[in-house]
Amino acid sequence: MRRAGGMVAVYLVILAGCATGEQVDVVIPSPPNDSASTNGAATVSAGSGLRVVVKPFDDARMDRTHLGSRNHFFGSTSYFDLPKGTAGEAVAKALVQQLNKRGWQASLDGAGGATPDATITGTIQDLSVTAVSKFGRTELAAKNTMMVRVANHSDESAAQERVMGSGSDEVFWFDPDDAQQLINEVLERNIEKFIADTKVEGRAVKLR
Repeated sequence: MRRAGGMVAVYLVILAGCATGEQVDVVIPSPPNDSASTNGAATVSAGSGLRVVVKPFDDARMDRTHLGSRNHFFGSTSYFDLPKGTAGEAVAKALVQQLNKRGWQASLDGAGGATPDATITGTIQDLSVTAVSKFGRTELAAKNTMMVRVANHSDESAAQERVMGSGSDEVFWFDPDDAQQLINEVLERNIEKFIADTKVEGRAVKLR
């Protein structure tokens, strides 16, 4: 009886921790460590790369309410959400972060500074992460599809590219950081692909 009572207690505790509708914060982009942040700031201030302004992306996802959901083993559901801001702002911040790491002088729209050489806009078609908990494991999947557009001001030319990617993972004990890490990895790979597919000619961005 004691053993049965203990199992029931554990069961109730698990259920209590899996309330339907619970919000789980997912931060995009991943917070940089102190050294990366310092190096990035030095690159922006001292670099002579292309001056770029990035505007918040348009959000054309079918479901703009959440970033995704987690289906718990006992049937309840919790939702992944940004702690603040919009998905379009989060993607723009991630793009600025990656461009500055590569020597560009990128900033968010409205951040001030010198007149930019180019303005980057875009549309998010998919940005999601899901987790499904099963006996002894949790399966995660993330997807990102977006159109990135560049308007060059020096020669009035334009460039655009659609990038898409996905990723998956499987963990024994699920932690919200697992979902955050996976969706950021997929997004960063897409941004890296866009950067790799472009080149700077004079003060303009062109597709390779």
